[in-house]
Amino acid sequence: MPHPKRVRFAGLTYSSIGWALGDVLRVEPRASDQLVAAMLDVTPQSVAYWRRKAGIPEFRKRSPNPYLEKKTTTP
Repeated sequence: MPHPKRVRFAGLTYSSIGWALGDVLRVEPRASDQLVAAMLDVTPQSVAYWRRKAGIPEFRKRSPNPYLEKKTTTP
């Protein structure tokens, strides 16, 4: 089984995207998967995988406060 790719963000090295994701989203809470992928130099698909695995909603449904989700209203 291949080991996850190490990523660097803000001068720190993380053992996987999953470990770095929390720090990236703390700095940029409304960042899309594409923007996070560009910051970490990985693919957007791998960011989406780790984001879903951690239970983090997509950027359209995230609030700037990491403890709240945006409420979507349906007409």
